[in-house]
Amino acid sequence: MSKTVPREAQPFPIIEAFGFPVGSSTPEALRSQTEHLCPFAENTCEKYRQYGFGYCSVTYAAADDAGRRHTYAVCDHRVDGTPLLQAVAHHFGNKVVELVPEVVLTDPRTSFDYVAFTRSPEGIDDAIAIETQAVDIRGGGVGPAWRAWQDGRQDEWRAYFTEEASTKNRRDTVAYGVNMANIYKRLGLQVATKGTYLKAIGVKLYVVMQDRPFRYLKNRVKFVPVEPDDNPDIVFMTFDYSGSVDADGRLNFGHVQTVCTTLENYTVALSSDHRATADQRAGFLEKVASKASRTVAVSA
Repeated sequence: MSKTVPREAQPFPIIEAFGFPVGSSTPEALRSQTEHLCPFAENTCEKYRQYGFGYCSVTYAAADDAGRRHTYAVCDHRVDGTPLLQAVAHHFGNKVVELVPEVVLTDPRTSFDYVAFTRSPEGIDDAIAIETQAVDIRGGGVGPAWRAWQDGRQDEWRAYFTEEASTKNRRDTVAYGVNMANIYKRLGLQVATKGTYLKAIGVKLYVVMQDRPFRYLKNRVKFVPVEPDDNPDIVFMTFDYSGSVDADGRLNFGHVQTVCTTLENYTVALSSDHRATADQRAGFLEKVASKASRTVAVSA
């Protein structure tokens, strides 16, 4: 059972905004805040354009974190920039490479965050597809904390949650979380389906993501890794926060591990859910019975 954290002990939920720590006042950070920039995508903040929020990461203690808070990237663009380029360099080395974002196909109906490729006089001679993955926020979200920060009242952020709770007539709680389960449900299947298509056309799939969500995925999809020289179909490259700040005043998000596997190894592991066993039938049927509210007559 999780313990209730006293209000005075709850930290400010947001760690980064517009690419910089929320407490940063460097000229680069202030410019990013004023112009709503994303230094990782080298563009204006997509999340701010769409939703009015420009936070990149939050602090949270997930179920596997043993009560200790960690910084979780909650925007896919947080793994753009250096992590993305390291994935490109892992495959191509020091070749001249072209990088195309948001490649959308209609047959089959699918998309890729990036495709990197090299050219020869005859045309494109090598290509990789790259998926960049962050973790989603679940629960109540951190919108009130964002508004407090924008108002210059970060120290009073908890009152913003109280005000929203009163307005919406709900419990006064800070109930956001990170949706680790969705990493398995969404990314787990995407890797298999996109990997199947790419293998058929001779293109490797790279998945660039934070290390902590990757370890959650790896614990659920227990695929067998292979060596980089064994012609892998799928390459996971993971990164995480080191706790230090780089020369530009941004939080370092450094490489942690590179894990390669084959499509066969991955799909076999994905289809072998280690949680499901025959003796769980009774529990499954009991749950169904407890939720039954109506009956229907079916005629052959």
